[in-house]
Amino acid sequence: MKKFILIAFFAFIAIFFTVMSRPQYSLLQSFGTKCTSCHINTQGGGVRSAGGWVSRKDISLIPTSFLGLNKFFDQLSTNSWANELITTGMDVRLQEAKWGVPLVSTRSFMLMQSTPYLVFKPSNWLTFEGQYNISYNIYTDKRYTGQNPWAGSVYLKASDSLPTLRAGYFQPTFGIKWDDHTVLTRQFYGIRRGNPIIPDDFTEWGAQIDYESISWLSASVGVFSSKNMSKIPVKDANGNNIPIVDSTKPAISMRGFLTPPIGMGFVGFIGGTYYLSGDYYIGNWNLGFGKPDKFSLLFEYMDTEKKNVRRTQGLAIDLTYQLVESVLPYIRAEREITREKVNRDLYYTTQWVFGSHIYLLPFMDILPEYRIIKEDHLAGYSAEWTFQLHVWY
Repeated sequence: MKKFILIAFFAFIAIFFTVMSRPQYSLLQSFGTKCTSCHINTQGGGVRSAGGWVSRKDISLIPTSFLGLNKFFDQLSTNSWANELITTGMDVRLQEAKWGVPLVSTRSFMLMQSTPYLVFKPSNWLTFEGQYNISYNIYTDKRYTGQNPWAGSVYLKASDSLPTLRAGYFQPTFGIKWDDHTVLTRQFYGIRRGNPIIPDDFTEWGAQIDYESISWLSASVGVFSSKNMSKIPVKDANGNNIPIVDSTKPAISMRGFLTPPIGMGFVGFIGGTYYLSGDYYIGNWNLGFGKPDKFSLLFEYMDTEKKNVRRTQGLAIDLTYQLVESVLPYIRAEREITREKVNRDLYYTTQWVFGSHIYLLPFMDILPEYRIIKEDHLAGYSAEWTFQLHVWY
């Protein structure tokens, strides 16, 4: 009885706090394994592999037998068919939040994501995958510059001991795969508001080589177009908007990720990514440490610079505690500095996020959120809460 009251209490508290991150799972509930243990994508996110799908399908705060739904969920035994010839999946997110310009923004609901996934694997050496966010065509006034509705690629892998070649229209690697695109390491704040460094659902045409054959090592290097990145503007010395990169120049993306053994029941990872297009770079270092079924601690440092125009430096520290398997409260502290080199302006921004994932039923995550933002060049601070329902398969 006491345990039930404690769970109910924290679940109530969590209704006021949350965000949408996923890297914690590798430390909390996957014993420090690589992203590819649960996803097709080497950086995580997107369609779930058979192993990733099974690892999450039975997590539920409310026992399915209590609602008479256990037979229904027991029949959902896999997301792959015909010996993994076809794998399907989806992510649907309904969010209630304020939208628009600060001080005059209005609160409303938005179907922010409705993305089906499809993977076709005709042989061990050949895989096709694709996705499309249907919501992109519904809310045309809430898109980010550089955002794209779809992604697709082909994977070629001759053997388990050799690297994989991936080619198509997909996202280069940028640090930790947060699916909260408002993390300050993904933003630059100026005089009025924040704008994304990496837009939500950002993709480019490109090719990438991934090496995953060593259990504790993950490495990638790729060449991409700069067309969509060039849509992001910065201001030159005359105050005019110019592209942050040259759309005609290729971009290089690199990633290294280690999951070394630690011992004593602890797990961890360390990694870094680097993106370079002309005179613009995005550098990242990230570190994770935790104990399965107990806690995870994440650090991410992001450094970006457009030569002679702007530099940003951001740090995020996230602590997640596993109250029970289906309730994961956490707190995240973020700090970001934007240096506008043209006029020598300097902006400091701090953000505190309190949250919890609440897996009410299998394939259902309730995501409330409370966020406090302090911009040092402005008096006072701003704060708001949001609520999101995430359903996946």
